[in-house]
Amino acid sequence: MLKVGEIVKKRWFFATIVVIGFIFYFYTMQVLNFSIKVSESFISSHLIPSTFDGIRIIQFSDLLIENEQDLKLLENTIIEIEKLNPDIVVFTGNLFYENTFTPTLGTSVKALLADISPTLGKVAVLGAADMSQEESITEVLTDSDFRVLRNESLELFNGSMTSISFIGVDSLSTNPNLDHLLPELSTSDKFNILLLNEPSLAWEVTNYPIEVQLSGYCRGTKLAIANLDNTYCSQFSQGTYRFADHLFLNVNKGLNRPNHFTTLLRRPTIDSFLLIRE
Repeated sequence: MLKVGEIVKKRWFFATIVVIGFIFYFYTMQVLNFSIKVSESFISSHLIPSTFDGIRIIQFSDLLIENEQDLKLLENTIIEIEKLNPDIVVFTGNLFYENTFTPTLGTSVKALLADISPTLGKVAVLGAADMSQEESITEVLTDSDFRVLRNESLELFNGSMTSISFIGVDSLSTNPNLDHLLPELSTSDKFNILLLNEPSLAWEVTNYPIEVQLSGYCRGTKLAIANLDNTYCSQFSQGTYRFADHLFLNVNKGLNRPNHFTTLLRRPTIDSFLLIRE
């Protein structure tokens, strides 16, 4: 038979475990989930026009909005973006979780995204999750002043005749023909930035005059996205990669996290890039 002292110790032990578990849950799901991390990098190239020397580009990705609670994450993200005084803001896909868009949520998201105010422009592409309701999500982004690139390019100018080029390609779940699109949309005399939700084909991109590829977090089957499997994920899981010839690849860690143990301690992240002319 257990003594009274041993019973008390066991109760205190289990109570302590419960309290620690509650604190861990509260920290990861309520505090860490809304604590936005800013990752900063430099991108240098002789192809960057002098008028773009010192320009700041902000990338955010994979909001995966499902409900009203996720709007707080978006609101905090926008606050952090605005603190950085960006010149260009790019969104690299997956605004809503698959099939979770509603007109009410869309109106709220549109109002928040409209508060992003870079000096030169806002550019976006669609991810695999966006494809389930692509027209509605494209409308939300367009109405909040994002230029949504659907297998097309956009030139941005900054007070002179020289420009940089953004190339936006739809999610790989749509099977875009990169061998046709990239030669058509990129030119060797421009500083070309490729926006593509999945980072997987970076090795293939090195065959074209692309200096920078900005992609979203590669989640694969964890999201059960239609037509998207692990073939679209690769060794380029998150962070920056520099290829020997010219390509700078950044894989954003994403803002909303899947409910998976290995991602509980990962902070939502936005990326900030300063362009430096060599």
